[in-house]
Amino acid sequence: MESILIFLFSLGILIFFHELGHFLIAKKLKVPVEEFAIGFPPSLLRKKIGETIYSFNLIFLGGYVRLRGENNLNDPDGFLNKPAWIKIAIVLGGVFFNLILAYFLISFGYLIGLPEYSPQSQNVVILRIMPQGIAEKASLRMLDRLVYLKFDKDMIYFTDPTKVREIFENYRGKEVILGIERAKKMIEIKVTPEINKNLSPLGVYLGSLDLIKYKFPSNFYFGLIKTKDLFVNMIIGMKDFFIKLFEGKKEVLSEVVGPLGMFDIYNQFRLLGFNYLIYFLAIVSVNLVILNLLPIPALDGGRFIFYLYELLSGKKLPLRIENLVNTIGFIFLLILMILITIKDLSYKFFK
Repeated sequence: MESILIFLFSLGILIFFHELGHFLIAKKLKVPVEEFAIGFPPSLLRKKIGETIYSFNLIFLGGYVRLRGENNLNDPDGFLNKPAWIKIAIVLGGVFFNLILAYFLISFGYLIGLPEYSPQSQNVVILRIMPQGIAEKASLRMLDRLVYLKFDKDMIYFTDPTKVREIFENYRGKEVILGIERAKKMIEIKVTPEINKNLSPLGVYLGSLDLIKYKFPSNFYFGLIKTKDLFVNMIIGMKDFFIKLFEGKKEVLSEVVGPLGMFDIYNQFRLLGFNYLIYFLAIVSVNLVILNLLPIPALDGGRFIFYLYELLSGKKLPLRIENLVNTIGFIFLLILMILITIKDLSYKFFK
């Protein structure tokens, strides 16, 4: 129960900063804010301060900032009658604040030690598990540290991720005992490396991780570099995902996770310590930036497209068209979330 509450609190921080970006920029640009909400109704707490209602709601899967005149063209001071550049600034305010949050989390992380690739390290860590691979079937997890392999009288310790595959090549089709460190505890798992030589013997991507520190104020410089690298790498990953999807490689869908899958990943990071939890939150915050920038109606990226068209053409899209497209987009996202949750449940209980 405690881990669930901490997860919801952590998620709430990311949601809060996203909505705070919309809120503060709207206030700065003199657009009245009717409601600032964390979660979706029904409401648990509501309080009006000035012109704005602040609410905390039960369905804790997002939030919203309701601006005056969002659906009323007759309000001269309302959102819809503001210049296009103001609308764009407000729409992009949320993703900007998520990016800033990630930057400060990473910069702070460097002061106490942030998990990062280190060529000098002898830690061999699972960075990613291939769907339907041997590692997944053996219940290995992301961030497990591979320590040793035992087979009869053989005892091999892992010190270099580039040599792990070479080691496992000698044990294809043979049941071995794998010693791993998970959440600071040593456990042994029986695993039989893939016999098919065209496939990875273990079905994982490995790397060397260590806690890297930088002193103040250089941590802010390296935090900027790391945030940029995360952002760029996630965009490349998103691009590769859609390319594979359009090529008909449906197995990439197994990499998509919803709240349940995210909770499992969160638990793996949390058990490794506060340093890893900070890094997890930074990763999710950057991920929210990229997801919200996708040109899908009902997301910030979709609304940005509408207002960019208005800025470039000088013409407003008819309100009924914008509302219809956003409604369709919202329904699509809701159905997608339900399907992903069903997938996560089936994976968790029926794999």
